[in-house]
Amino acid sequence: MRTHHHGRRGAVRALVTRCVLAAVLAGGATAGLPTAAEAATGAVLLAPEHRLGDACAANDNLGEIATNFISRCRKGSIRSVFPGQHYGDTLGYLKGCRLSTCNTAWKLLNDNRFKK
Repeated sequence: MRTHHHGRRGAVRALVTRCVLAAVLAGGATAGLPTAAEAATGAVLLAPEHRLGDACAANDNLGEIATNFISRCRKGSIRSVFPGQHYGDTLGYLKGCRLSTCNTAWKLLNDNRFKK
């Protein structure tokens, strides 16, 4: 009986996928991803390119997660008006998303009233 994999190549692909997933979960920090412990503690996650420049323009940080960008570059008062469902989204997603809540979030991130 044949599995859902197509012969040897499918089995190799499945094995590689499992290994990559295990590596990301075990040591995601090497790829700029959170480890399970970091994710559980809620540590602020920054991709390596953000550690170097520390630029606070939303357009220069499209790969950063909104809540991390807010913590690093915006006043805490933005959290009272920022759409809560978008804290976990990247700035790039918010910029390209056509939902009204995404539009609101993007405008708030670029609003000079909230810059530190």
